[in-house]
Amino acid sequence: MITFVSYASVDPVVISEELINTAINEQITPEIAEIAKKEGIDPEEVKSIRLDYKNILKINNLWSLKNLTKLQLDNNIIEKIENINFLVNLTWLDLSFNNITVIEGINELVNLTDLSLFNNRISKIENMDDLTKLTVFSIGNNNLSSLENILYLTRFENLRVLNAAGNKICNDKNYKSYILANLKNLKYLDYRLINQEEVEKSRALYLDDLIALEEEEKIMKSKKEKQEQRRKLEQLFEEAHIKNIDMLFNDMFEQDPDFHKLNILAPEKIQDLNEDYRAKFDIIIIEMKDFILKKHSEVQEEKELITKAIEDAKAETDSKGIKLVNDLEHRKKVFIRTVMNMKDIKEVDEAVKSMKHDVDETANQLMALEMTIVEQFEEILRDYEKNLQELFNSMLECGQTNMARIRELENNYFERYTECIMSTYDRIHKSDMDSIENEELRELLSDKEIILNSLNATHDFHLLKFDQQEDGLSSGCNKEFEDEIQRTHTEEIQRNRKRVIEIVTYVERLYYEIEQAEDSVF
Repeated sequence: MITFVSYASVDPVVISEELINTAINEQITPEIAEIAKKEGIDPEEVKSIRLDYKNILKINNLWSLKNLTKLQLDNNIIEKIENINFLVNLTWLDLSFNNITVIEGINELVNLTDLSLFNNRISKIENMDDLTKLTVFSIGNNNLSSLENILYLTRFENLRVLNAAGNKICNDKNYKSYILANLKNLKYLDYRLINQEEVEKSRALYLDDLIALEEEEKIMKSKKEKQEQRRKLEQLFEEAHIKNIDMLFNDMFEQDPDFHKLNILAPEKIQDLNEDYRAKFDIIIIEMKDFILKKHSEVQEEKELITKAIEDAKAETDSKGIKLVNDLEHRKKVFIRTVMNMKDIKEVDEAVKSMKHDVDETANQLMALEMTIVEQFEEILRDYEKNLQELFNSMLECGQTNMARIRELENNYFERYTECIMSTYDRIHKSDMDSIENEELRELLSDKEIILNSLNATHDFHLLKFDQQEDGLSSGCNKEFEDEIQRTHTEEIQRNRKRVIEIVTYVERLYYEIEQAEDSVF
């Protein structure tokens, strides 16, 4: 039986910062309780939180817990799933024993493997398409009434555990066999291990339906794979600054109102012209696209090489620096042990002076190492900038050369297109205009100036499309180059400042320890 919390029995609350802090403190282990009390807990470090039995009516204010992997909100009075879609790291979500009526607001939780909506008021499984990692799903004790709705779960190839007990669909005599037949990867149903023999019998019972469903699934899977391939290709084109290049020919005609207006004059002849234009156009675009994508790939390789070169240079210098520090630390410990046994003030002063001189010498060596790596980085970055500039220049040159070829194609096409339109106009205009029944065509033929203006407009529209494509490549390459150079230089400046501060701070600490040792003698 489905049970619900009554508003009359509790005071509804909204998740507040205080409630979150209390919940975090409640789950802190005794070992770290004292440290947590002194230093506090960074919300971004919280991976799991229990907010069950809190009389929560509205989900809110979880924005600070963006790295949660486990969220427990069961046994509250929540009516709507909301304000959690940003918790993209969640793998486990418990919303059981609430008053939820609709599955919503979770489609971006793509890492979710375990979802419990047990004992709510849900009547339909929906709005979960992107939860492809879902392994465990509990929807028991709800209002599911359509057995066919279970087919929604066939999209979850990783689903192994399903609890749907306590719904109206369970009263259907075919409930179990229907689920076993359709959810072929399921291992547990309603808390019971599935018997493989039962699965085979169930699939035999629905064999015809399964064949049709599996065929449909193959079609849908193929469609999704093609869509995903297309999405990745479009993303690659955008990253290489040739966005929509595959659609350029189609777009310049489909988005051109003047072309559609003139097309009614001689549709068949224009189609022949366009097919010839398309064949030559595609050859140029393919050459341009292949070259730019190749250079884009080389740019990515350069970025990987610069990262490795910098890391290698740092590793070599860091190893030398670590040795210097370790040796100095050893000498400092010897100094402290030795000076503690000294009685003569002059002797102590000499030892302190010598130790400080040793620290200064080591600091100078560390600074010298840092200057060496700065010089190395400057040389590495100069070569990197030169290589990137050459790659981007070659991409821009390719774009300019091929767009010039396309403009030449367009000019040749425009001449033939204009000749086709005007000869058709002359021929029709000499005939009996009264015999033309198409009012749109009659209006177009009534004024030669309209046709000439439309011809020029369609040509200008095509040239504008080419300009936009070329500008996109030019501005994209220039911006990527500038951003990348700026990034590498900024990171190097920040690294250098951090290292210098580390050396200065280290020296100050050593001076303090030396002086403390000196003071402790007397």
